[in-house]
Amino acid sequence: MTGPRLIASADDFGLTDGVDAGIVAAVAAGSITAVGVMANLVHPPALAALLRVRPGVSIGVHLNLTTGAPVSPPASVPSLVGPDGEFLPLATLTRRALSRALRRGDVAREFAAQVAEVRRLGAHVDHLDSHEHVHLLPGVFAAVIALAHRAGVPRVRSHRPRILGSVADTLRYYARHPRRVATHLAKRAFAWRLRAAGVATPDGMVAPSLLARPPAGGPLGEWRAIASALPVGTWELVTHPADLARTAGSTDAARLGELVERRAAELAALVDPGFPSMIAAAGVTLVPFTAVPVRADGASVAQEDYAARRA
Repeated sequence: MTGPRLIASADDFGLTDGVDAGIVAAVAAGSITAVGVMANLVHPPALAALLRVRPGVSIGVHLNLTTGAPVSPPASVPSLVGPDGEFLPLATLTRRALSRALRRGDVAREFAAQVAEVRRLGAHVDHLDSHEHVHLLPGVFAAVIALAHRAGVPRVRSHRPRILGSVADTLRYYARHPRRVATHLAKRAFAWRLRAAGVATPDGMVAPSLLARPPAGGPLGEWRAIASALPVGTWELVTHPADLARTAGSTDAARLGELVERRAAELAALVDPGFPSMIAAAGVTLVPFTAVPVRADGASVAQEDYAARRA
């Protein structure tokens, strides 16, 4: 298979009942090929229902340090929780990470517990990613690489951005978004570090925000433009569908955050019967995360040595 391949991922399974219902519907429609599961929030019956809908869907652990309570006893991961035993908000966690106040042992313990929990619930875990991109934080990134090796999960999401367009389009894109030059360079460096450590990743990430010329028409129009411009390789498109009719209470509303309307629009696009055919018409093949080949080179690098040299 030489054409472009697309992993269509849905994040946040377990976040709310509405998110779970939306992801199950998108998987059933054949539009979603990989799902990120939040081990500390997921309900076992919901995960069992997801696995029944399409047994071949890729299951990843959506590593989480910012929402809900840890899988580990809170007292065993004190640098990750507040006085209530719940995870810290992202802003607080980030400050702790930047000030080196996060204990790497706490991060490693909780991440290992999250992978073990998803496996305990009957899922085969084939990749790792993270909620609110926490795996890119100082003191957390090295723990994810160690986890990939120790837990035998050799694939991790790459945030390496791919601007879709010509060279001239790319130059114009960065002229319009100069602040993204530094952040995109940092994300490319993270992707390089993953591969240098023997961790397999997709070739990069595609998103509407990375289109040189964003189209109208909502998610379906945006994804059509992505598919038509996708180069050869294996790329990941991250989505956040949710059935808002299943949203209940202030906790759900808070967890859905600013993406509420976008989540509903993405679900509508993913269950549209035209989505899979639109992807196929562009010459793109939808694939699970296991389509990312596991790299043999670098796999023997001792994680402790790598972390000491690169962290």
